[in-house]
Formats: sequence, C-alpha cells, structure tokens
Amino acid sequence: MDNKIILSYYKNLVPFLHSILGPDSEVLLHDVSSPDSSIIALAGNLSNRKIGGPLTNMALKQIQEKKYLTQDNSGIYKSFTTEGKACRSSSYFIKDDNNNLLGMLCINVLVADLMAIQDTLDKLIGLPNINDEQVGSHSPKLVEDHENLGQSIEELLTSLIDSVLVHYDFSTELSIDNKVAIITDLNEKGVFLLKGGVAEVAHRIEMSEPSVYRYLSKIK
Repeated sequence: MDNKIILSYYKNLVPFLHSILGPDSEVLLHDVSSPDSSIIALAGNLSNRKIGGPLTNMALKQIQEKKYLTQDNSGIYKSFTTEGKACRSSSYFIKDDNNNLLGMLCINVLVADLMAIQDTLDKLIGLPNINDEQVGSHSPKLVEDHENLGQSIEELLTSLIDSVLVHYDFSTELSIDNKVAIITDLNEKGVFLLKGGVAEVAHRIEMSEPSVYRYLSKIK
C-alpha cells in the first residue's frame, strides 16, 4: 500500500484525540519522508506550528537512533514550548509491514499549570520537594536534552548545531579528530536529514560541503 495512503488513515485521529485531551493539548501527524516539512495534520496550538513545519530535535534523534525498530512508541518524555512551558509528550511510530518508519503521531499536553499547583502543595505540606525540577526553575531558554516545540527549520538547525559546537574552541583551527567528532555528533542528532543541513554545517565550521560529505561517508 502507498505510504501516503497509510498516513491518510491517521489524519482523522488528530482532531479526535485533541477533542478528548482538551484545549491544553496538541496533536500532530508527521510524514518522516520530508523532515524539514513533515507536519501534514495538526490540532491544537501549544507550539504555534503550522502544516508544513519541520520535525523536532527529539523526533530527529529518535529516527537516527532507530527506536522504531524495537518499539511502537517513544514512551513519555518532557518537551518545552518556545515560551518555556513544560509539556508531557509522546510519539507513536507509524510503520509499514517491513518495519520501515513512515510517520509519527505526536501528542503534547501542557503540564506547566499542574506543576505550579504541585509546587504550591509541596510548600504547604512543608516537606522537601522531591521533584528534580521545580516550575520556578523553568526558563524560556530551550533545553536541548528535551524536545523543543515550535521551532522553524532555521531555528531547529541553529539550535542543533549550537548544542554541539559550544563544546569546541574555535580560536584555533579544528583538528581532524575534532571535525570527525563534530560531524558524528551532528549526524546522531539528525542534522543532515534536514534540507540545508550540510551547507549550514560547512559554513559554521568553515569546511567545504564536499568535505562534510566525505566525513559523513567515513562515519556511516
């Protein structure tokens, strides 16, 4: 069966799930064959995304790690809107009969208000807060270890590349080992699945695009 037809069967689930989960939720359907314009259906507006928007940093990472080969879903993970509001998120992997990944059905539920209530209750009870993170500690800064919702393709590329390059000293010329490590880390994050990924990386680390492709061929 054609991949587009398979994905079309899931489109009606998007508004249905959103109607059940309520206004503090967001449901999206992604076609992973087009990472930089993957959103083909959505309901809810937590992240201000639109049809034709890209995959997130977390989705790219899950694809590169091939979690879909052994799991039907991603499990539950934390995500943050561009305003820094915390969400509870999960993704269902849509696969064909040969276990190839076709799409992802993603759900985000806003929990920032619930965390604020929990924080207040903890203070009233008077016991030490056992949460790893308190709602007051969340800042609008995007957290690379979690999913960042609502990024444009340009913002997504910049944040993924920045998260790797921040660990290197560019005051001197990068060694070959450093270049290999950078390309490897960026590849694991799914940067090169995105349109313009190679060109942007080449520009940022002052390499030619053919050189980036050569490094990629060595690590794959």
